[in-house]
Amino acid sequence: MSTKLLFTILAIAALLCGMPTAVFAQHSEIGVWLGTGTYRGDLNPDYDVRKTRPAFGFLYRYTVNDYIMLKTGLSFTRLVGNDAISKNPYQQARNLSFRSNLFELSGQIDLHFQKYIIGNAKHAFTPYLTTGLALFYFNPRTDYQDQTYNLHELGTEGQNNADYTGNKPYRLIQPSIPLGGGIKYWMRKGWNFYVEIAYRMTFTDYIDDVSSVFIDTYFIGDGTIAAELSDRSDEVGAPIGEPGKQRGFLTDKDGYLMTNIGVTYTLFNRKCPKAK
Repeated sequence: MSTKLLFTILAIAALLCGMPTAVFAQHSEIGVWLGTGTYRGDLNPDYDVRKTRPAFGFLYRYTVNDYIMLKTGLSFTRLVGNDAISKNPYQQARNLSFRSNLFELSGQIDLHFQKYIIGNAKHAFTPYLTTGLALFYFNPRTDYQDQTYNLHELGTEGQNNADYTGNKPYRLIQPSIPLGGGIKYWMRKGWNFYVEIAYRMTFTDYIDDVSSVFIDTYFIGDGTIAAELSDRSDEVGAPIGEPGKQRGFLTDKDGYLMTNIGVTYTLFNRKCPKAK
């Protein structure tokens, strides 16, 4: 989250807290959640549920007022993709695969559709929208002949010879924008339950190490493991990796969907002072 945006959010929160026409209850909460993570990209363009994996995380929420919550969280999931189980003939022939552990740090704002007041049975439930900014770490790997290889280091699309291929090495820490929604429910005392689904829009096409076209193996290293993993079509049929032929979908960025089912506990409960 940029410094300017952070100060804007804090300024709005302070303004709401100081309004003389209303008194807003404020709460600070901590919580945990379990859920799933699903990658979408060149190796899973159709959200195949077989590529969904468990996810979990921790969060902190702060209630600005009855309609706005700010939150931050740490999340973990594993993203996977495998052409071999796709129904798409081209993907089957391409025969690429990857997996990557993903760690995410996020800052979000929840916008409630109706009043949500912890401890008030009349306002104990609300749907909400959520957005914000996140940073995530990933590192795609794959298995070949009983060994695991770090694809980022190998430069399977010629990233290690960027002067000739035009493909620069990609960064393993990237920003994303969560977009989604959910429901919140105050259960009893300080306990709250929530369900959330949010897609992460990213700015990279290399979560799966696949983006552009097949590169001449001369620029990757003839006979090296990098060249072998850049085109694995020969393992299942006739090789398709001709230089310049489509390997991925360059115009479509990768992304991932996170689903959360969690509980939070209210640490303290206070109110903004009334205007004198």
